[in-house]
Amino acid sequence: MTLDVDGFAVFRSIGSHADAFAAIAAEVAKSARTLVVKQIVHKDTGLKAVRDIRAALGAEAFNLITDGMSDAQIKSLAVRLDRHNPELKTANGAARRLHVLALAGGAAEPLEKAKSTRKPAPSKKTEAPLSAADRIQFLSAGATRRR
Repeated sequence: MTLDVDGFAVFRSIGSHADAFAAIAAEVAKSARTLVVKQIVHKDTGLKAVRDIRAALGAEAFNLITDGMSDAQIKSLAVRLDRHNPELKTANGAARRLHVLALAGGAAEPLEKAKSTRKPAPSKKTEAPLSAADRIQFLSAGATRRR
C-alpha cells in the first residue's frame, strides 16, 4: 500500500528551503506554472477563483504566468469570465490578455447581459372585405366543351 504525499506541503518545503533544491529549481518553476495554468483554465474556475489565485500568487507572478499562456487559453478564459462582452470575440490575443488581467485585478467587471429591446409587434391592418364583384372571377364562366 502506497502512502500519498501532501503536494502542497512538499512545495511549501521546497520553497522555504530553495537552496537545498537548487538543482531542480527550473523544474519546480515549470511544474508550478503548469499547475497554476491548469487551475486557471479549469472549466469550473470563475472570476472569484481567478481573483483569489491572483491574490495568493501576487500580481507580478500572476501576470508572468498569464503571459506564458497560449492565445487559445486566454480566449477561452476571457470568454468564460466575461461571456456577454461582444468585443472579446473579435479582439486580438493581446487585448484579451489585458482584459483578463484587468478582470483578475478588479480594474474591470464583466458586462451584464444586454437587455433585448422588444420590437414593436407588426400592426395588423384590417382590410376592408372585398365586394362580391371583386371576389368572383368570371374566367371559368366562359368555359366551352371541346368536341
